[in-house]
Amino acid sequence: MSVQTADPKRAAEAVPDHPTVHDARLVDRRDQGGRRVLEVVLGPDVDRVPPGVLRTLADADCGITTVQEQGTFLVAVVT
Repeated sequence: MSVQTADPKRAAEAVPDHPTVHDARLVDRRDQGGRRVLEVVLGPDVDRVPPGVLRTLADADCGITTVQEQGTFLVAVVT
């Protein structure tokens, strides 16, 4: 299902304000059908996506499609 109301750009502007967010940027991802997604890097040593980050994403009608560890960081792909 494709979500047409998601606003990753708005999420990209708001989510860096959270203290656990190390970086957030919009990128074009081939593995996501070539669409622009938001990559949120959490950490170091963050073991889950905090509720405050989830609320910020929800406010922009965005959801997380994947989360993976990269070293001591977590990277969440948001659409």
